[in-house]
Amino acid sequence: MTRVALLVTLLVCVTPITLAQAQKKAPVANSALCTRNLALDNAKQQILFARTFDGVVQRISVLLRAADLLWPYDAEKASAAFMEAFDLAVQNFKEHGDQVKRTSQSRFAAVIEVPDQRYKVIGAIAKRDPAKARKLSEELMDEAAREAADKPVANDQDKIRTAEKLLSVATELVKTDQTAAMNFARQSFRYPATLYLPIFLYQLAKVNQPAANRLYEEALAAYSSASMDRMLYLSAYPFANTRDAGDMPGYTTYLIPETFVANQGLQRLFVQRLLARAQAATEVVMEPAPPNRLSDHGQMWLAFTRLEKQIQANLPDLAEQAAVAKDQLYSSLPQPSQTRLTNTITRETQPKKTFDELVEAAEKMPDVNTRDQNLTMAVIGSSKGESIERVVSVVDKISDADVRSGLLNWFYFFRTQDLIKEKNLEDARKTAAKVVELDQRAYLFSRIAEESLKRSEDQTQAREMLNEIGEAAGKAPKTVVSARALLALAYLYAKIDVNRGVEEMGNAVKVINAIESPDFSQQFVMMKLEGKTFGSFASYATPGFNPENAFREIGKLDFDGSLVQAATFADKSLRALTTLAVIEPCFEAAPPKSTTKKPKS
Repeated sequence: MTRVALLVTLLVCVTPITLAQAQKKAPVANSALCTRNLALDNAKQQILFARTFDGVVQRISVLLRAADLLWPYDAEKASAAFMEAFDLAVQNFKEHGDQVKRTSQSRFAAVIEVPDQRYKVIGAIAKRDPAKARKLSEELMDEAAREAADKPVANDQDKIRTAEKLLSVATELVKTDQTAAMNFARQSFRYPATLYLPIFLYQLAKVNQPAANRLYEEALAAYSSASMDRMLYLSAYPFANTRDAGDMPGYTTYLIPETFVANQGLQRLFVQRLLARAQAATEVVMEPAPPNRLSDHGQMWLAFTRLEKQIQANLPDLAEQAAVAKDQLYSSLPQPSQTRLTNTITRETQPKKTFDELVEAAEKMPDVNTRDQNLTMAVIGSSKGESIERVVSVVDKISDADVRSGLLNWFYFFRTQDLIKEKNLEDARKTAAKVVELDQRAYLFSRIAEESLKRSEDQTQAREMLNEIGEAAGKAPKTVVSARALLALAYLYAKIDVNRGVEEMGNAVKVINAIESPDFSQQFVMMKLEGKTFGSFASYATPGFNPENAFREIGKLDFDGSLVQAATFADKSLRALTTLAVIEPCFEAAPPKSTTKKPKS
């Protein structure tokens, strides 16, 4: 039997005896199975294995991962795998279109958009072959344009989603290929602007602000005649603001890079364009606003008002013109719009109420459901600086028992996160112990243990914390959250005891095998809190502790044991992805000696 055949057999046939033997083997550097030739053959085997999957999305994920690993050594085989994934993605979109998931059946449920697999593939290809990726995306856009031309009315939501998908690809490429990232961003200018545009610009500025500034100028030119619902997505970036100046169809709080410098030249360009639009608007009859939206006149007034102080400070020569335009716009608005805008600015400029003031106001509400809602929002939004005892006393005032218990769990969970960030691990540990949801508690313990190991070399203390994780996870329901905690436990144990780490990894696999359709594609978990008249949602990041990353890291410590454990996944795609993660370091066992020419685009 050749070594290649031995490796393939090892991935399929696993016994307890083999596992025990594998755990005693040496780390990657000394493993006879960790060679480039075996890794190359194994990656190609996973491509074939993927064709046995029932799920298209899972098959695409494995094809992309294998192709990316193969590219430096066999670009022709990798390109074929990429295109196989793209063809599957195109077919999947034709059959299902854009898809969304609801967090629950409640009318307050959050909706999460499922990634368009076509653009997921294009993003993966772009990291290896930008020209090919750009060609594929242009073909998709041309096809979409032809379909839109055949429809009686173009679907604006389809255009918006296309822009978001292109900018998502661009954002993923920022760190690896700025030129490709900017090209994808430029392609999005053919579609309506969305909040994804400033997100991308800030991400690009983080690594190359001059390039981001130049691209901003292009974007401003592209959207200078667009409706204010779209043009004002260009209002935040030049001023280094975290929010847009208008009342946008979708909004978020932008993360400003620490090194970002507001650019007065770009501020001037934006304000001059806004002044020109305001002047033109006052010379024509105002068009009615869309339902529940502001007119362009109202949007411009709001933008001038919110940017007023920054214009006065940074562009004093334009301040008077801006003030005149603002007054003219306001006078052109109907009375209901004036009242709405005035109330908006009044709310924004009022001093923020303290936690006690919010609680006092809530307690005066005669309707019990409204009172519960306002107390809940006070705890969620304004209790960060309050003592645990004080917040718990407010939660106790809520009449709905389900909301009360859910909110208490929510508070303990996120307060623990804050304490971990503050490096207050002792209090974090006590607070995490009060989290009722055991999978969430196990996850918190894993984060505390990780921080503890960074700060202390005391293995006794570390083992105590790791044992707590194991105990909590053992009692927890079998969910993706508890599985992540067990993967974290395995990774952390491996740092101080490799054999125990591999053993815990086996426990994690058992939990994952018990979950129906385990999905680790999202790097966050959604938490929800629902009352009779409201719904509140929050997500918490769970980076690092998915099967691929855990197996990759532990595989560096015990290659053979990790490879054996990867073969025990019931889910075929997880089996393939974790195997690829373990063998990844083996590709660098020697300098590349590829004789295959890069395929033409």
